[in-house]
Amino acid sequence: MSFSSIVGQAEVKERLGHALAGSPGHAYIFTGPKGIGRTSLAREFAAALLCSQPGRDGACGSCPSCRYLAGGVHPDFRELELQEKEKVIPVDAVRQKIGTDLYHQPQLGPRKVYLIDADALNEQGQNALLKSLEEPPPYAIFLLTALSARHLLATIVSRAVVLMLSRLRADEVMAVMAAKDLHQHEAAAFFARVSGGVPGVALELAQSSWFHDLRQETIRFFMKLPESGRSNLLTDGFAFFEANRVHTGEILDVLGSLVRDLIVLSERSVGDLLINNDQRLALERLLPAGKQPATLRNHLTQAYRAVLAARRGLALNASFEGLACHLMLVLRKELTYA
Repeated sequence: MSFSSIVGQAEVKERLGHALAGSPGHAYIFTGPKGIGRTSLAREFAAALLCSQPGRDGACGSCPSCRYLAGGVHPDFRELELQEKEKVIPVDAVRQKIGTDLYHQPQLGPRKVYLIDADALNEQGQNALLKSLEEPPPYAIFLLTALSARHLLATIVSRAVVLMLSRLRADEVMAVMAAKDLHQHEAAAFFARVSGGVPGVALELAQSSWFHDLRQETIRFFMKLPESGRSNLLTDGFAFFEANRVHTGEILDVLGSLVRDLIVLSERSVGDLLINNDQRLALERLLPAGKQPATLRNHLTQAYRAVLAARRGLALNASFEGLACHLMLVLRKELTYA
């Protein structure tokens, strides 16, 4: 149980370590996209706050407090999160588990820590929490997690230290996957790069059989594009998009990554830059021999722009049929003449 068990987030961990070495504030808000590790880091900080001998790297992991917390039975730790079938945390739960409990003295050490999923609080729930934040007893520390501080009442944010978690590098995402024994997946590099630096996204993709199947189907579709006839694209090709309409965004992500990899391969300087490294040989076969680099790059750039345009059209609720058919025809044209 220490900050070193959390991959990345060096700046935030340094700030937390500095707080532990001095006098921690009474409220912190951990912000960042879902899956970035807000709750994991907040729990490690909670462990350090409750630990009898913490260091700058967090909790010791061996004292009675650490053992109680690891066992889920620490008397001075409360976690308020969304329960199954709930859309928001009930106001009564905020009042009972925090407001009523707040003035009971800590039992094991000098502090009590409350970890709260603030995204699950509506305005009434936030107002109920605010009453506890306004004049907390000196032993109470609140740790909130939220997508953004903008989602919370300004009066709550003004009483807390806001910590913004940053997106991870691809190698750091791979390290998180390795900790979960998922780094040996054939598409691990793809998941790490397409995750946008959010390890939770990479883990979810790696564990999702539906995404694996969709990716493979999209790759087969892409590889056949240069040899597909126009009429075939507008029938069988569109049928592929229509059958997977709810996952059009994921299809565009895969298509964009494949075109991007072709651009990287055309530069003849790859290293470890490929997103779809498991498809390298197949992608290399799509590149024509003897083509002028500038011409090749121009066609592939046009193909990539077509994917980006389709992504924008999807966000703007453009005609699905028009979007899909236009994209297929442009990709076929640019890959054929590349």
